[in-house]
Formats: sequence, structure tokens, C-alpha cells
Amino acid sequence: MSIEEKIRETANQFPEFSYIFEDWYSASTALSRVALPAIIAILPVNGNIKFRNGRTYDTENIAIAFVDKVPRDANAGDNSTVYNRMKIAGVEFIKALNKSGYFEPIGEEVRYEVICEKFADIVTGVFFDLQLKEGGMC
Repeated sequence: MSIEEKIRETANQFPEFSYIFEDWYSASTALSRVALPAIIAILPVNGNIKFRNGRTYDTENIAIAFVDKVPRDANAGDNSTVYNRMKIAGVEFIKALNKSGYFEPIGEEVRYEVICEKFADIVTGVFFDLQLKEGGMC
């Protein structure tokens, strides 16, 4: 099972969210075709393959975004409500990834960035920079 398939399986535990797996540009277009809120797994920008004891271990550096619609020109309070709700969903998602056992535990500190009224559709949320370290045969 690929890393993306493992992420998708975790996303399926959040039925209130649509799931998108794209690059940043295509994700913007895909948002108009799915129900919101959405989880967006951004194509990995890079990674590492480790060879040890005849096994390979894949590590991908990815971004996972959690977004929901906001009105055009939403005020700070509206955006804050949405990105805080999406941040909480992201934290629960990361906990689910850790619980899945597919990856080494995600570190104690995870960087996130707020997305305010970006993409073709007007959405707000957060994205998390994650390094997913997979164990076992690839």
C-alpha cells in the first residue's frame, strides 16, 4: 500500500470531509468539485529512501491541508473560526495517522500555516508540513 493510500485510508475516518490528492495548482481546481470541508493531501515535494538490512524505508515530506468555505472578504472573526476548526481537525487527523501504525510517530512539534481566502474557491484553513516515515518493504 502506498503512502497516499495510507493517508486516504486515514481520511476515510473523517466522513464529514471530502478528500483530494493533488498538487497545489490542481487542488485549487478540484475544490470546486467536492463538498466542503475537505482534506487535501498535496503531492510530496521530496523525500528519502533508506536502505537497511535488505529493506527499504520511504520518507515523504508532504503537506496536508484542512479547508472550508468562507464568504468572500470574510472578516477576521469568520476566518479565525474556520481555521481554528480546521486546525482541530488536523490535530485529530495527525493523531489518527499516529494510531494507524503505518508510520513512525509524527514528532512532538508539527509546523502548520494558515490559509486565508486562497484557491479558486474562497476557503480558509490550515496546512501541516509533515514528514511521514514508513517502515517495512516498499
